[in-house]
Amino acid sequence: MPAAPNSAKLAAGETGLEKKQFGRYLIVAELGRGAMGAVHRAIDPLIQRDVAIKTLLPNLPPEIMDEVRERFLREARSAGRLNHPNIVTIYDVGEQDGIAYMAMELLEGKSLQQILRETPRLPVATIADLVAQVADGLDLAQRFQITHRDIKPANIMVSADWRAKLTDFGVAHVASSSMTQTGSALGSPKYMSPEQVTGQTVDPRSDIFSLGVVLYEMLVRRTPFERTGDNTVFAVMHRIAAEAHLPVARIDPQIPTAFDLILDRALAKSPDKRYQRAGDMANDLRNYKALAGAAPSAEPQYEKTMLVERTPGRPPAGPAGTDPATSTLIEDLDAFARSFEQRQQEALRAEAEERQRKEDAIRRWAEAEQKRRQEFERGRDAKAGATQGGQRRSAALDLLKQKAASRTTIAGADQVKKAESVARIDERLRAAFRYLSEFTNVLNEAHPVSDGLQGVMFFGDRAGMILGDGFTDMRTRDLNGKSCADYVTFRYKVRFPQPVKLEVTAAEAPRIQERLKAMGVKHEHFAKKNELGQVTHATFMLAGPFPCQALLRGDYDEPGIVIELTNVRHHGTARTRLAAEELNDDVLDEFGTWVLGADEAFERFLKTRA
Repeated sequence: MPAAPNSAKLAAGETGLEKKQFGRYLIVAELGRGAMGAVHRAIDPLIQRDVAIKTLLPNLPPEIMDEVRERFLREARSAGRLNHPNIVTIYDVGEQDGIAYMAMELLEGKSLQQILRETPRLPVATIADLVAQVADGLDLAQRFQITHRDIKPANIMVSADWRAKLTDFGVAHVASSSMTQTGSALGSPKYMSPEQVTGQTVDPRSDIFSLGVVLYEMLVRRTPFERTGDNTVFAVMHRIAAEAHLPVARIDPQIPTAFDLILDRALAKSPDKRYQRAGDMANDLRNYKALAGAAPSAEPQYEKTMLVERTPGRPPAGPAGTDPATSTLIEDLDAFARSFEQRQQEALRAEAEERQRKEDAIRRWAEAEQKRRQEFERGRDAKAGATQGGQRRSAALDLLKQKAASRTTIAGADQVKKAESVARIDERLRAAFRYLSEFTNVLNEAHPVSDGLQGVMFFGDRAGMILGDGFTDMRTRDLNGKSCADYVTFRYKVRFPQPVKLEVTAAEAPRIQERLKAMGVKHEHFAKKNELGQVTHATFMLAGPFPCQALLRGDYDEPGIVIELTNVRHHGTARTRLAAEELNDDVLDEFGTWVLGADEAFERFLKTRA
């Protein structure tokens, strides 16, 4: 049945400032909106209680509506069975005017993800307490055989009094569910358990591994299996499945060794070697000081990855009960990582050989040119310097010859220096092209949601933008008969998860519509008229995409690399200049994480160049 007027407006986000009725609930304001649903602050008038109303969007494509609705109801069933102070409480679930909804506890505070971004360092006692609270909630879920499957900082809310609440059971799995779950790797890649990565059936012990990843990240501000320079999730997934984590005490010696003892159990590759109950992990966290006192002074024990030589033609035997698909996937991930690293090494060697070849050719040319000049000067001197009748040679001519020879030597050195500068700029632009090409491929596969704010024309800074439509190109130019990189272009687009509304005056509408058309932004335009039929305002509904571009141009005349950014993270244009050696691999990686909104190191670097 079609949605009633108020319900349709609610789903479209047209709540405004006035209160609207949704069933028995009084809608106060929208709190957030995603690709599949929206959350509103509301009041339950029966008991005068503030609640959060989570609704599915009614205009989802029919081919995914059934799956999304099932996931939505699964979240309600899973969380609704759990009454715990560290799990969000579900009060009501149902449908109103054809729109599925869930009334839940209204959480005040910030997500753990926000806290980790905004707080330089949390006390270890606070970290232990927060993770122990989440483990308490998971222990109750475990009693009901419910596996959350998406434990991560974004799904943990923390109140002003440091009460942790676990949210979003949308991908949770109940052991008695009739839905097929084997082989489904739902979850966020960095926080997945080995079972999720390898496609095995998961149980609540998978959540304990993911919570261990969160604990590790809270202690050292990075997850245990990510590394600087990772361009794809395959490398991370491979490490999750096959490599041991680095003890946190080695990263930061100030962290008590008890946390490594806890992490060794929580992050064990085999579920049988982990904490069997989340409550046991909570107890160890609350008693970490006593645990540290009982710990041996020797090197902490942790699982080691061993290299086993294989007999040709004979596959290695796996542990009893292991799914053959598991070892196959690990081998595929391992092969991919080795192949990728090999291609990178081959490309680097080829670039180095080409750079050396260019430098050698230019140096030989400079030496030959210098030799020709010297021979010319000697020949000219032999003719002009001779005197008639054996007279004495002019001292002035000797002085001129010395100065000419000195000038020739300086010119030759300058040419070699110029050749080296050209080679450095060319090499760094080609390295940037390789990195951005790989970055583009993964961007177009993942369509990631930005972790930071993105400046959008007409809207200012907005969160939750989706990135995609990446494109990378490099053009070359001829320098003294040599092909050198001229510039590298990296383009991508950002869009809103759902169409958003832009209201403007009648006078502004034509200019804005022309600008949107010029950028290729899809939109709908509605005019609002007064009682006299005159257009007073216009409303645009648009989702994007909005174009963004980074241009890296080699300046071979005044050696350096010029970077021009257009709408990258911030609306507008920014320009900076770097020396070739400043555009190193670390800076390129910082640029990639900055584009994704995951880190601000590149922006801080740009400010130092201003």
